[in-house]
Amino acid sequence: MAVSLKHAEHDYIVARQERYMDTYRKGDAKKMMEWMDPDEFVYSDITGNQTGLKHGKVHSAFQQTFADYHDLEVKTLSLHGHKNFTAWEWLITYKPAKDQHGARLAKEHTPPKKAVGCTLMWWKNDKIVKNHDYYQPRDPEA
Repeated sequence: MAVSLKHAEHDYIVARQERYMDTYRKGDAKKMMEWMDPDEFVYSDITGNQTGLKHGKVHSAFQQTFADYHDLEVKTLSLHGHKNFTAWEWLITYKPAKDQHGARLAKEHTPPKKAVGCTLMWWKNDKIVKNHDYYQPRDPEA
Protein backbone atom coordinates (compact mmCIF):
# COMPACT_ATOMS: atom_id res chain seq x y z
CA MET A 1 0.00 0.00 0.00
CA ALA A 2 1.32 3.44 -0.94
CA VAL A 3 1.77 5.91 1.88
CA SER A 4 0.46 9.43 1.22
CA LEU A 5 2.92 12.19 2.03
CA LYS A 6 0.23 14.86 1.84
CA HIS A 7 -0.49 16.80 4.98
CA ALA A 8 -3.66 18.65 6.00
CA GLU A 9 -2.71 21.91 4.23
CA HIS A 10 -1.22 20.42 1.06
CA ASP A 11 -4.26 20.82 -1.19
CA TYR A 12 -4.79 24.35 0.15
CA ILE A 13 -1.26 25.56 -0.69
CA VAL A 14 -1.34 23.89 -4.12
CA ALA A 15 -4.64 25.60 -4.99
CA ARG A 16 -3.35 28.97 -3.72
CA GLN A 17 -0.16 28.62 -5.75
CA GLU A 18 -2.16 27.84 -8.87
CA ARG A 19 -4.25 30.98 -8.34
CA TYR A 20 -1.02 32.95 -7.92
CA MET A 21 0.36 31.49 -11.17
CA ASP A 22 -2.91 32.22 -13.00
CA THR A 23 -2.39 35.87 -12.06
CA TYR A 24 1.25 35.75 -13.19
CA ARG A 25 0.32 34.24 -16.56
CA LYS A 26 -1.94 37.23 -17.25
CA GLY A 27 1.13 39.51 -17.17
CA ASP A 28 -0.52 42.24 -15.10
CA ALA A 29 1.92 43.77 -12.60
CA LYS A 30 -0.84 45.58 -10.69
CA LYS A 31 -2.78 42.32 -10.19
CA MET A 32 0.42 40.57 -9.07
CA MET A 33 0.88 43.19 -6.37
CA GLU A 34 -2.53 42.30 -4.95
CA TRP A 35 -0.88 39.10 -3.71
CA MET A 36 1.55 41.12 -1.58
CA ASP A 37 0.74 42.28 1.95
CA PRO A 38 0.15 46.05 1.74
CA ASP A 39 2.11 46.80 4.93
CA GLU A 40 4.68 44.09 5.59
CA PHE A 41 5.77 42.89 2.15
CA VAL A 42 9.52 42.63 1.50
CA TYR A 43 11.07 40.98 -1.58
CA SER A 44 14.62 39.72 -2.02
CA ASP A 45 16.23 38.43 -5.21
CA ILE A 46 19.09 36.63 -3.49
CA THR A 47 20.79 35.55 -6.74
CA GLY A 48 20.57 39.06 -8.19
CA ASN A 49 21.81 40.60 -4.92
CA GLN A 50 18.70 42.79 -4.53
CA THR A 51 17.32 42.56 -1.03
CA GLY A 52 14.71 44.36 1.01
CA LEU A 53 12.65 45.63 -1.94
CA LYS A 54 9.22 47.09 -1.21
CA HIS A 55 6.06 47.49 -3.29
CA GLY A 56 7.18 50.18 -5.75
CA LYS A 57 10.37 48.45 -6.86
CA VAL A 58 8.70 45.05 -7.08
CA HIS A 59 5.80 46.46 -9.11
CA SER A 60 8.34 48.01 -11.50
CA ALA A 61 10.22 44.70 -11.71
CA PHE A 62 7.00 42.85 -12.65
CA GLN A 63 6.25 45.48 -15.31
CA GLN A 64 9.75 45.12 -16.73
CA THR A 65 9.61 41.33 -16.68
CA PHE A 66 6.29 41.23 -18.51
CA ALA A 67 7.56 43.73 -21.10
CA ASP A 68 11.08 42.37 -21.58
CA TYR A 69 10.34 38.68 -22.18
CA HIS A 70 8.34 36.71 -24.71
CA ASP A 71 6.68 33.38 -23.97
CA LEU A 72 7.20 33.35 -20.19
CA GLU A 73 6.22 29.90 -19.00
CA VAL A 74 6.63 28.74 -15.42
CA LYS A 75 6.32 25.10 -14.42
CA THR A 76 6.06 24.01 -10.80
CA LEU A 77 8.54 21.25 -10.00
CA SER A 78 7.57 20.97 -6.34
CA LEU A 79 5.70 22.87 -3.66
CA HIS A 80 6.08 22.21 0.05
CA GLY A 81 5.10 23.95 3.23
CA HIS A 82 1.95 25.10 4.94
CA LYS A 83 -0.42 28.09 4.94
CA ASN A 84 2.18 30.43 6.45
CA PHE A 85 5.29 29.31 4.54
CA THR A 86 5.98 27.64 1.21
CA ALA A 87 9.06 26.52 -0.68
CA TRP A 88 8.29 26.51 -4.40
CA GLU A 89 10.71 24.91 -6.86
CA TRP A 90 10.16 26.01 -10.45
CA LEU A 91 11.44 25.97 -14.02
CA ILE A 92 10.94 29.01 -16.25
CA THR A 93 11.39 29.19 -20.01
CA TYR A 94 11.37 32.48 -21.88
CA LYS A 95 12.73 34.47 -24.81
CA PRO A 96 14.31 37.88 -24.27
CA ALA A 97 12.34 40.66 -25.98
CA LYS A 98 15.37 42.98 -26.08
CA ASP A 99 18.99 42.54 -27.08
CA GLN A 100 21.95 43.59 -24.92
CA HIS A 101 21.64 47.17 -26.30
CA GLY A 102 17.92 47.46 -25.53
CA ALA A 103 16.69 47.02 -29.11
CA ARG A 104 13.37 45.19 -29.38
CA LEU A 105 13.53 41.61 -30.70
CA ALA A 106 10.80 39.64 -32.44
CA LYS A 107 10.21 36.40 -30.61
CA GLU A 108 10.78 34.42 -33.82
CA HIS A 109 14.40 35.65 -33.82
CA THR A 110 15.10 35.16 -30.14
CA PRO A 111 16.78 32.06 -28.75
CA PRO A 112 14.98 30.36 -25.86
CA LYS A 113 16.37 30.65 -22.33
CA LYS A 114 15.73 28.64 -19.20
CA ALA A 115 16.26 29.01 -15.46
CA VAL A 116 15.52 26.87 -12.42
CA GLY A 117 14.89 28.25 -9.01
CA CYS A 118 13.25 28.18 -5.65
CA THR A 119 11.03 30.81 -4.12
CA LEU A 120 10.53 30.91 -0.37
CA MET A 121 7.29 32.66 0.56
CA TRP A 122 6.10 33.70 3.98
CA TRP A 123 2.32 34.20 4.05
CA LYS A 124 -0.19 35.95 6.31
CA ASN A 125 -3.91 35.79 5.50
CA ASP A 126 -3.06 34.62 1.96
CA LYS A 127 -0.87 37.66 1.31
CA ILE A 128 2.88 37.35 0.82
CA VAL A 129 4.79 39.15 3.56
CA LYS A 130 8.28 38.03 2.60
CA ASN A 131 9.57 36.51 -0.64
CA HIS A 132 13.10 35.23 -1.36
CA ASP A 133 13.99 34.13 -4.90
CA TYR A 134 16.98 31.93 -5.71
CA TYR A 135 17.61 30.89 -9.32
CA GLN A 136 20.20 29.68 -11.80
CA PRO A 137 20.25 29.97 -15.60
CA ARG A 138 20.31 26.60 -17.36
CA ASP A 139 21.13 25.38 -20.83
CA PRO A 140 17.82 25.45 -22.76
CA GLU A 141 18.61 22.04 -24.22
CA ALA A 142 19.07 20.39 -20.80
